[in-house]
Amino acid sequence: MSEHREIERASSDGRRGPAKRMIKLPGEKRHANRSETAKDIARQITLDKLDKKIKALKDG
Repeated sequence: MSEHREIERASSDGRRGPAKRMIKLPGEKRHANRSETAKDIARQITLDKLDKKIKALKDG
């Protein structure tokens, strides 16, 4: 059996919270500090692509 564990990371001020990472999303010019998980970011990119396709179909 495998067990799932959440990894907690302490921030510099001692409070616990999600780890921040520098991520540059498609269409952005710079990296930004983000606390979203890779899964959340991938989901948002997929939704943005679908919205773009729907808009193209409506316009075209």
